[in-house]
Amino acid sequence: MELYNIELERAILNSIIFDNTILDKLKSNITAIDFYLPFHQAVFEIMLELDKKDLPIDEIFLKEELEKKGKFDENLFLEIISTTPLEVIDIYAHKLKQLSLKRKLTQLSTEIKKEVIAEDKDPIEIINSLKQELENLEKEDSDVFKFADFSIIENKEVEFILQDFLPIPRGAVTLLSSGGGTGKSWLVLQMLLRYINETEGKGKAFGWLSEDPLFATKKRAEKIVNEILINDKDTKFYDISHPSYRNIKFLGSETRPFHLIEYDRYEKRVNPLFFKLKNQLKTFDFIILDPLIAFYSADENNNSQAREFMNLIVEWATTENKAILIVHHANKASSGTRGASAFIDAARLVIKLNIVKLDENTIDETNREIEITKDNWGVKKLVNGNKKIVQVFGSGIANSVSI
Repeated sequence: MELYNIELERAILNSIIFDNTILDKLKSNITAIDFYLPFHQAVFEIMLELDKKDLPIDEIFLKEELEKKGKFDENLFLEIISTTPLEVIDIYAHKLKQLSLKRKLTQLSTEIKKEVIAEDKDPIEIINSLKQELENLEKEDSDVFKFADFSIIENKEVEFILQDFLPIPRGAVTLLSSGGGTGKSWLVLQMLLRYINETEGKGKAFGWLSEDPLFATKKRAEKIVNEILINDKDTKFYDISHPSYRNIKFLGSETRPFHLIEYDRYEKRVNPLFFKLKNQLKTFDFIILDPLIAFYSADENNNSQAREFMNLIVEWATTENKAILIVHHANKASSGTRGASAFIDAARLVIKLNIVKLDENTIDETNREIEITKDNWGVKKLVNGNKKIVQVFGSGIANSVSI
């Protein structure tokens, strides 16, 4: 039986390159010596050094530092880079540690054998030495989970963005749903624009509005600024061409969305593009994915698969303290959110966009009702109830909703 797995080592190192936050989970329990291949040990040591210096752990910095130390091997480095990142790092890190411990036990048994056959060694001394070594190995493997108690848990309040409009929690996932034609895309675009004004141009936001071409998004943004935000006292930037609005980055229908988790008949894996997207969005605080189904490839009614999908996004939001909003479609047959209940269970805030009726035969063309259907962090108190009327369309927008 081989006491190492080179492919596993490559995958762990590659996962750290794609998502630097993974190192925070590993560095308290994994050391360079836990890797079998000396080159892999060198790479991990440099990753730790870059982390201490708050430098990116990417191909450029790794190669540069390895070359400085005379440890760069182009072929071995390319093998790491070309390996697929891992879906769940904890399981594989534990396996790496187990293999490392077995190698250490094998080495220890060899050393004990030498001492046993040595004539000048006291057996009791050997036993005591063995006990100490085994205790050290046991402790090395015991701290898989980092327990917390009240003395080390930091006191802090839930952070919200857009507090004066529609409070969205940071470090959590918010789900927005409604039926077709209610103006979801208009609302989320307004939220992105408002976030830039709220942060006085210092915040960074991203919207993958995958159902609309970029030119249509820009036209809508111009209308929102000129017909809605212009009347708001909190608006700082009255022209869509203002440099501060460049802090909103978009992808539209020109870029094909990818499935975050890929399933086939035999296995599943997290799409490597997800790690690349996370890396590009490291400095972004507010992220919108529209719609959910564009990024989800599994059975929409399967709770297990829905939970896996949501766990991936929840972990992203919590570890990087991002406010992530996912747009989803409502169930046509009822007023509820479509698909598995796990979508709702994983979100800390669930809101629904409703049409406002002026009377039995007339709808309000400019306003919509936001209904809070799930609230784990006290948003209802911030908006004084579970419903709020917001302007989604301007007077000139209402008659051109399709733009």
